[in-house]
Amino acid sequence: MNWLKIITAIILLGLLWGCDREEEALPVIGYSEQPPELGVQSYRFAIHPLYSPGRLFEKFAPVVDYLNQQFHGFKLVLEASRDYPAYDEKIRAQQPDFLLPNPFQTLIALRYGYHVIGKVADDSDFRGLILVRKDSPIQKVTDLKGGVIVAPGPTALAATMMPKYYLATHGLDVQRDVRYHYAGTQESTMMTLYLKQADAATTWPVPWRLLQQQRPHVAAQLKVMWQTETLPSNSVMAHERVPASVAKQVMAALVAMGEDPVGRRLLQNSTFTEFVYADDQTYAPVEAFIQQYSQRVEPVEIK
Repeated sequence: MNWLKIITAIILLGLLWGCDREEEALPVIGYSEQPPELGVQSYRFAIHPLYSPGRLFEKFAPVVDYLNQQFHGFKLVLEASRDYPAYDEKIRAQQPDFLLPNPFQTLIALRYGYHVIGKVADDSDFRGLILVRKDSPIQKVTDLKGGVIVAPGPTALAATMMPKYYLATHGLDVQRDVRYHYAGTQESTMMTLYLKQADAATTWPVPWRLLQQQRPHVAAQLKVMWQTETLPSNSVMAHERVPASVAKQVMAALVAMGEDPVGRRLLQNSTFTEFVYADDQTYAPVEAFIQQYSQRVEPVEIK
């Protein structure tokens, strides 16, 4: 009987000790002055590959954070892509809710349920640049015959297509006289030229300025040999599934950033200094250019 009491006491002690352990393992509940974000809808905001994914987040995450402070009930989630083909596939799959595409990608997106709600304000920057090394013997377009030209990607309008059209209208058969290599990003394009793995590189003013600021020793070895005419700059687009009220708030916040000192500084640190309202018809000149390009350079389908 005594043994039975002893065994029972041991079991009871073990159970009580186990309960104490469970209570110790309970998580500590934290408190905040701000309530949790309940019922906040997220919208994917995909920017075309202006930079490598890491650099793009470095430049644009502060802009998106600033915008999200202006919204109630929803937020934007920044999305990067590894290269131009990957971004184009996202458009065709209609995955992002908002886009910041180049003008050619804008034409593609119009066929997949997206509509223009705004654009980058400054069109003077939307031109192509053709770079060579400063120690290159190239003096005229035809000197590129037999050489290699590096570019970001086939659908990079300012950085690939517009320079290619320029070369084709200045004496070069871009299908037979040269070989194109697509590096995937603007930065990789210019580095390929710097490393003497190409005879020329095509880009546009924004990444060229960034290279001059961040890698002056690299930029010092390169120079702009030719530049193209301009076209309407990058657009801002919303998919038709996005509520009109949400799209309106997003565009209004982007436009207002240029009027606020903090917002303006964030935009300048990213890439673009200002946004303005626009619509689908804003990109009619781009469609006209694509027709000319198809006739003079190579057939291009907007699909």
